[in-house]
Amino acid sequence: MPQLAIYIDDDLSKKLNKAIKASGKSRSRWVADLITEKLEDEWPERFFELAGSWAGEETPEQIMSKIRKGLEQPESREDLSS
Repeated sequence: MPQLAIYIDDDLSKKLNKAIKASGKSRSRWVADLITEKLEDEWPERFFELAGSWAGEETPEQIMSKIRKGLEQPESREDLSS
């Protein structure tokens, strides 16, 4: 099984240790669960039940297509270099 080494500062390490202790999991399991959660490419359970919960004539598929398209476009940001 591959291993992963990361370097973090002391403050982040303290927060991480606190979160891991509160979860009751091992450090490896906590990090692996977080990575799995972040890399999941499925919609949360019951997500599509929300699609019909507002008024409108678009199908859930049309709405999701718009959402996905919006996520693909980078957010414009103000230039702070000056």
